[in-house]
Amino acid sequence: MKQILFVLIVLLFINFNQPVLAHKKGILLFNTQPITKENALSDEMVFSIGQRVYYLFLAPKKMNNKFIRVQIFKMIDTAPWGGNEIVRTKDFRLMKDQKYYHTDYFTLHESGRYVMQVFSIDDLQHPLAVDFFYVK
Repeated sequence: MKQILFVLIVLLFINFNQPVLAHKKGILLFNTQPITKENALSDEMVFSIGQRVYYLFLAPKKMNNKFIRVQIFKMIDTAPWGGNEIVRTKDFRLMKDQKYYHTDYFTLHESGRYVMQVFSIDDLQHPLAVDFFYVK
């Protein structure tokens, strides 16, 4: 119950601080510490090599499916047409109390510009949320 209340408070705060068009998709928040009530709104974009990257995915609406796919890819500047390289893809099962959000962490060991996408497992063509961050 506390988790649901926490997610609703974060959603309300973000609703009043973001443009209207941003809510057609979900929201990704990154942090260097496990995400709690105190640090949920301090979104970070730059991480060190080998540092844990904690994230919170907030869905645009209640997800009816049981699985989501989290994909991270690295943007490669040396490619002639702006290429990218998939670094990590993982499917997560959503529990009954996690139909509006998902939180976890990962670690990257190469510097660069990264993009994270979250998909509904039944629609892998259109991401629910997309955001970027840097590892230096």
